[in-house]
Amino acid sequence: MRRLRIGVTGLSGYLGERLAPAIVAAGHEVLDLGRAAGVDLTDPATVGPVVIAASPDAVIHAAAANPGRPESTFDAVNRAGTAAVAEAVVRAGARLVHVSTDVVHDGRHAPYADDAAARPCNEYGRTKAAAEAAVAALDPSAVVVRTSLIYGLHRIDRSTAGFAERLQRGEQLALFADVIRQPVWVEALATGLVRLATDLADVTGTLNLAGGQAVDRATFGRRLLRHWGVDLDRAGDLVTEVRAAERTTDVPLDLRLRLDRAVGLGLACPGVDEVLAAHRR
Repeated sequence: MRRLRIGVTGLSGYLGERLAPAIVAAGHEVLDLGRAAGVDLTDPATVGPVVIAASPDAVIHAAAANPGRPESTFDAVNRAGTAAVAEAVVRAGARLVHVSTDVVHDGRHAPYADDAAARPCNEYGRTKAAAEAAVAALDPSAVVVRTSLIYGLHRIDRSTAGFAERLQRGEQLALFADVIRQPVWVEALATGLVRLATDLADVTGTLNLAGGQAVDRATFGRRLLRHWGVDLDRAGDLVTEVRAAERTTDVPLDLRLRLDRAVGLGLACPGVDEVLAAHRR
């Protein structure tokens, strides 16, 4: 097998930091296409020269402005930044694997097929849907991977860490009991993305890649808090369950995904309970 040069945006992020070892384990070379290399996704002019000079065989575009960051950054990073990456990858003659999200859906028509049309209901979803459209227009040979909540067992994820910190301060923690997702183990996602950049480089269009278990956010939150050693019995009434539908209109409620295509390609989609059971602390 030829050793490929695989560029990664967002290499310092939660997903990106597991992509690097996955690429190396597959026998390929990692190219940093992030800020350290001079790429600023809020300034599209910085993208092309770096990507082309790096001469990658493939690029995994994992960088994004995610919820928790100012909404003012969403369009610049997610739409315009992604369009600049796609254009640069085409000019470099490389393979593009773009990481998207299940939040491009409205949460009213689950389960969603791989090719389901995007119907976002919040600003983050709208900019990620616009990014998908830009990739499809600029590089029809690319694959757009729609994934879900990313968690790992190598390091606590930002969301769960925030939950734990609030409980430690004695603050109330309200978890959504009516928001259904398919959390994805970062190791399985990273391995799948690398395969899509290499031995599955003929896969195009949109592809769902998430965990095989649908679970509500409250249950998922409790599972991960317990894994990281938070005593929920001691927390007692600090942890409550609420309904997102009664509080807001911009949270998609049911984002179950059909994984037929991913499974058919041999990509691992372990559910959260399966992963936690295999990695008990």
